[in-house]
Amino acid sequence: MMNPKTQTIVASTVIGLTTAVSLILFPMKPDGSAIVMGMMATFIIVWNGSKHLVNRKCSKDDWINSKVRHEILFAIILASLLLLGSISATLAKELEIFDSDLVKRIVGINIGLMLIVLGNYMPKKLIGQSSSCSTNVANANGVQRFMGWVFVLGGFLYGSAWIILDLDQAGIAILFAFPAAIAIIVLSRMAYLRFTGVKDIANQSV
Repeated sequence: MMNPKTQTIVASTVIGLTTAVSLILFPMKPDGSAIVMGMMATFIIVWNGSKHLVNRKCSKDDWINSKVRHEILFAIILASLLLLGSISATLAKELEIFDSDLVKRIVGINIGLMLIVLGNYMPKKLIGQSSSCSTNVANANGVQRFMGWVFVLGGFLYGSAWIILDLDQAGIAILFAFPAAIAIIVLSRMAYLRFTGVKDIANQSV
């Protein structure tokens, strides 16, 4: 997990790079560039607006080290990276460095990577614990791990489809990425429980 200073630097850098690429692309794709720049402006407003909103509700909260700030910046970084990859590929296409098919593949692979990062992050999210709700916390942790695996495997299948398959086939295959990921995880879990002889799965984490 990044410390607050590093996270701020990363978020600012990614937003700045995305905005810069959008400005370069603006003469070629004004509509798309304007949308991306508008989203960057929205991210900045959300970033700073959340700080003031939290401080108004509880002036004693340490915003810099708060979980809320970490979650907001993580989402902004993830979304900005996705946009940066897509708009950079579009710029490369306009400069005739990449052809349109390669751009589609790059965007698809980029989305798959972002899903993998998100899935890897999910199980690390902190859940408030108390002695009175330890069972609920354990269940919630299990759900988070399950969803994390779904996003990681789904993102891997999603990105792999754009690498391996023809574009027409990839467009269809990605529809099955997450259903296939869920099926693989559930079947793997069932096989594990069967071959290890575990009978009581009520308290097993996913």
